[in-house]
Amino acid sequence: MQFHGWSRSGGLLLSTVGVVLLSGLVPVPATAGSSPVGGSRAPSVETNVVLTGSYSCNYTVTSYYTGPIGDPEPVYETYAETSDSLYMNSTGGNPPPGAPGAGQVPPSIGPGFGGRPTVGGTLAVTPTSGFGTGHSFDGGSIEECVRFAQVMLANAQSLGCTTSHVRRRQPPQTAGNSYASASLNFVCEGSQSSIVHGMGELSRAVLALKLSTH
Repeated sequence: MQFHGWSRSGGLLLSTVGVVLLSGLVPVPATAGSSPVGGSRAPSVETNVVLTGSYSCNYTVTSYYTGPIGDPEPVYETYAETSDSLYMNSTGGNPPPGAPGAGQVPPSIGPGFGGRPTVGGTLAVTPTSGFGTGHSFDGGSIEECVRFAQVMLANAQSLGCTTSHVRRRQPPQTAGNSYASASLNFVCEGSQSSIVHGMGELSRAVLALKLSTH
């Protein structure tokens, strides 16, 4: 630094020319993901997730006529099909009580807003809605649907899910079409990674189902 002096009223005043650093008033730029000065960043916490789902298998027989109009003794053709579907929906939950970062609000805009780093752990959860799979076969029977549903029941229970019973529905048949079904519901709860794994396992189990006649 360079000092300049001059005399005024018998006294000597000194003026300092330079840059004066005032402690605590000069902000330190924050980098993405950095923690506030003097604080520690709470570790990320995997949230609990609840998964609900349903499995349904339908057996339909459709009758149709392709002969000439006015045939006094029409002969109807029939087409049978077995089709199933798995539907799942998951939602984010809260971290376990007392876990690091519990009760903190997750950031909503990147690692920081306005140049200021966020405080606390990231608890972001991406809910999944309307996730599922299914397939269909020519032919089959209601008994095949019941067997499919029982297999899916066992798979859901093996993953720790709570399940309903398998419901077999076979209403009175009509002249043109007949319909029957077997279905069940399930609920699972666990960490986000375990629920995602369970969704994959259940989806693969559906696609592995085959008619006994195939």
